[in-house]
Amino acid sequence: MEKLPLTTTTLSKLPTSPLVSVIIDNYNYGHFLREAIDSVFKQTYQNFELIVADDGSTDNSKEVIESYGNRLISIFQSNAGMGAALNTGIARSKGEIICFLDADDYFHPEKLENVVTGFIYHPQWVQIVHGKIIVNREGVPIGSGPKTFSHGDVRKLLLEWGQYIWETTSALSYRRQALEKVLPIPTKKSMGADPYLTAAVPFLGEVGCINKPLMFYRQHGNNMQSRSVNLSYWMEVQEETAKFINEAAAKAGINKRFNIKRSADYLSFLSLRQGGLPWMEALHTIWLSLQESIAIGRSFNESLNKLIQRSIFAFFPNEGQSYIRFGRRGYLRYKLTGKEPQEFKLSNN
Repeated sequence: MEKLPLTTTTLSKLPTSPLVSVIIDNYNYGHFLREAIDSVFKQTYQNFELIVADDGSTDNSKEVIESYGNRLISIFQSNAGMGAALNTGIARSKGEIICFLDADDYFHPEKLENVVTGFIYHPQWVQIVHGKIIVNREGVPIGSGPKTFSHGDVRKLLLEWGQYIWETTSALSYRRQALEKVLPIPTKKSMGADPYLTAAVPFLGEVGCINKPLMFYRQHGNNMQSRSVNLSYWMEVQEETAKFINEAAAKAGINKRFNIKRSADYLSFLSLRQGGLPWMEALHTIWLSLQESIAIGRSFNESLNKLIQRSIFAFFPNEGQSYIRFGRRGYLRYKLTGKEPQEFKLSNN
């Protein structure tokens, strides 16, 4: 992949300065929202508009948003879910580039600069993903996401494996002309926006990546625990993603379709729901996991994480929920000591 000139010294050398629309979706995250908003105003690249779409919050979010006056565009709507909030924000936006930010996360100061540079120097890119630093409720770093990401034409990976290496919503940015072709984002309340966007947009062009942590992803009680025990949610994500991929392929005139039975994630979550898989099916799931990691280019550590997780789900489903909640390291500490990882307990206080 061509190396991007991603230093602050390039700002004055950029051939153009496109308007960036940053859209923050918020629902009852008033205690985190100010940090998210301030992280946008502290950007080294300043040609942006900030839109905060509040999805019917009942906490102090409105007071926080209104305290910024006309420095941002505020939208207040009845609770309808993340997809609806982002659709409303996009409709109000004017930028050539659109960046999303969940209200409990926040940006690195050079986020927009890097994204703008990426889109300028790679006109074939329709989506950009970058790395993240994981922080706890108080903003203390406790981990990181993938170090490398898929890039280029990932349609073959989507149709063969149902996935490629990408990141969560706050690490996703889009070229407006591409994003508008896949709107509206589905508005089912139980679903986030990223499974749809990362499945549909790649059928419109190449995806790009910036192998730098340009976003801080906050782990706390709501996003660590609420979905961990909800197998119906995880199964729905896999099924909906398969549908998004195949619909996008059909619109692009591609005959091939993704078979969800080739998804190691889907099969391992199916094992959790059923209380286990027959021995040969469990082995098949692990074999698919190995093939998938090689095909999409996961690092050794990330491949190992997936292999351990899916093996536990397939062979020891009763342990699956603990693994989801705590992650690999936390799970091992939990099994050795019998105590919940400290960072998980702190996030729920």
